[in-house]
Amino acid sequence: MQPLLKLSATAAAALLLTGCASNMMVKSEQPGVVAPPADEATVVFMRKSFVASAVGVEIFEVVDDELSFVGALPTGNKIAHRTSPGTKVYMAYGAAADFMVANVVGGKTYYSIVRPNWGTGGFAPTPIRQTTSEYNMQTDDFKSWDSGTTLIEKKPTAAAWFAENKAKYQAIYEEYWRRFQNKTPDEVAQRTLMPEDGI
Repeated sequence: MQPLLKLSATAAAALLLTGCASNMMVKSEQPGVVAPPADEATVVFMRKSFVASAVGVEIFEVVDDELSFVGALPTGNKIAHRTSPGTKVYMAYGAAADFMVANVVGGKTYYSIVRPNWGTGGFAPTPIRQTTSEYNMQTDDFKSWDSGTTLIEKKPTAAAWFAENKAKYQAIYEEYWRRFQNKTPDEVAQRTLMPEDGI
């Protein structure tokens, strides 16, 4: 099946699974991304592509193989997620699941673009580096992603929604995380935010 058709064909199923996840978000009262304190890091997830924009995407942080809900990410928005320093795993789910590893340090802000992945039919949370790689902060694309997305945050009701749906996403994580283990070290490195990627 063609990748675009695959994404379109799974959109309805994804919407059924996610239910009201997109309604769990609201425009942030903050005018923009705020620098974190020294004992925390911020990971910003942006979604700009209109390809498969009807497919809902949810972002999760994985701690000891347990999911925590970062937020739902509709096209044209971004989420600034605060976390503790260290090595993190993030999962994006939209028709299929995909992952990003993040080695983050306190006091820094990191960026990721959540893009359609034609190989899986899902969405790949992709590290944005300061200078190297195709996705970096010096490009016009990055400036467009940053300025062209609205900062959103979870509503208080998001916790109850996730409690009702966690088992579904946990099963998805376990299936796709096993697949992710088959990636080569180079492929994993391409999906890993490094300490020096923060600003």
